[in-house]
Amino acid sequence: MEITADEMKKSIQKIYDLLEEVSPLDYDCGKLCGEICCVYDESEEHEAVGLFLLPGEELMYEDSDNFNLYAVNSKEVDFPPSWKEDVFMVECINPPKCDRSIRPIQCRTFPLIAHISKDRKLHLILDENEIPYECPIMKDNIRLNDDFIKVTYKVWEILIQNPLVYDLVSFDSRRRDNRKKGYKIII
Repeated sequence: MEITADEMKKSIQKIYDLLEEVSPLDYDCGKLCGEICCVYDESEEHEAVGLFLLPGEELMYEDSDNFNLYAVNSKEVDFPPSWKEDVFMVECINPPKCDRSIRPIQCRTFPLIAHISKDRKLHLILDENEIPYECPIMKDNIRLNDDFIKVTYKVWEILIQNPLVYDLVSFDSRRRDNRKKGYKIII
């Protein structure tokens, strides 16, 4: 059964709402780093950081005045073969003054990402992908709130029910495993 755009948008909004209730720390972690994950300061000017969106998440940005929404051909980026449609990207127009109510799932769950082990179990690990800045939470090994970890895990359990999201998480997980560089499993 095909899901409608309206149903998809409602589903993504429920995920946003779940994640809105929790935070990695008891305070705004952006205060630690000057909101570096929202802006990347290569020199004197701030450069926007574009993030890919999960399937259906682009619907949240169609009417936004705060974000640029654009599509890239899935063949031009490193995504699983099952991703045949365009991949949507979003970037804040005026970082760090973005509309936090529609920030992407990646922003809401950072510094955690989903990882599927070879025995097909879902885990959360610290996001150690190459990023153009250093996150103090990871650098200083700051303990994350338990409720943030639990809700983030629950959200990823929901998200990987979508075969495309599962394929992406599995694809990235195998790539991490093949690098043979360790990663820290949180749950």
